Amino acid sequence: MKIKWFTNILMVSFVLFAMVNVSQVFAEDQDLRKVRLGTGFIPNIQFAPLYIAQKKGFYAENGLDVQIEYGYENDFVALAAQGEREFSIASGDQIILARGQGLPITYVLKWYERFPVALVSEASKGIKTPKDLIGKTVGLPGFYGASFIGWKALLFGAGIDEKDITVKNIGFTQIAALQQGIVDVAMGYIANEPIVMESQGTPVNVIEVSDYINLVSNGLAVGDRLIKKEPELVKKMVQATLKGLLFMIENPEAGFEIARTAIPELTDAQAAVQLEVLKVTVGLCRSNNPGYSSEKAWQESVDFMLKTGMLKKKLNVNKLFTNQFIGK
Repeated sequence: MKIKWFTNILMVSFVLFAMVNVSQVFAEDQDLRKVRLGTGFIPNIQFAPLYIAQKKGFYAENGLDVQIEYGYENDFVALAAQGEREFSIASGDQIILARGQGLPITYVLKWYERFPVALVSEASKGIKTPKDLIGKTVGLPGFYGASFIGWKALLFGAGIDEKDITVKNIGFTQIAALQQGIVDVAMGYIANEPIVMESQGTPVNVIEVSDYINLVSNGLAVGDRLIKKEPELVKKMVQATLKGLLFMIENPEAGFEIARTAIPELTDAQAAVQLEVLKVTVGLCRSNNPGYSSEKAWQESVDFMLKTGMLKKKLNVNKLFTNQFIGK
């Protein structure tokens, strides 16, 4: 009996050893595909869907190891178009400008439903509509990027002549410029300056660009070469990122706790305000058709850029975006 018992142990041990080795071989065979995703700015709660997709394993489930890189949006758009990066986060206007310059880049997943920038002012100023801007001083963080595009689009959509307004380049000092009276109004992000100012006890008025024109905002973009060569890879990236976006929308508090682990600079003292930033971001992203682009919105964006001289030639809007990778 002792010999049989010992023999059984050896047999069980051999089976377990074999199972472990088989699983290790299987794991090695399932190496994740490394891809690079370029996005603007620095680690920030606004990128929560990406961090969630990483931390919850949505990318890994699709065989992806996504490496997030930070820098300038227009640089990453060019790199993706040239095949130097697999993916980029980009706003619709950057895709339009890139296509206008002949760069082969396509928008494959809509992230924001509404354009995220707005004019912000202290409520005591009584500036509630674009017409209230006439005779006032407006501060812009620069004559480029989403804030500048948003400013031009707001004037265009509301039919306001910029000659009736004083415009100043104030850099990224919107809150200080408003508090010090350097400007009456400043262009900023809906999920940033208004929240910070109100947390400091200053009521604000916000004039959102999306109330006057439907511009295509941030989403996922990829070079046409990769779409043609590896459509299945693009589909996996799109669907995993969309899963992260939907998790954020449906579970903002849980999403916040996951995302903050990717932002070492975010302290406990900042957490309450940053959670509010994420909740406002959720409102900007919520959609009846998550991920899907509207041809109408793309056409409106192209028309605005043509009529204001930002775009020099007409474009076929159907070459700017595709919804083909969103469905099952």
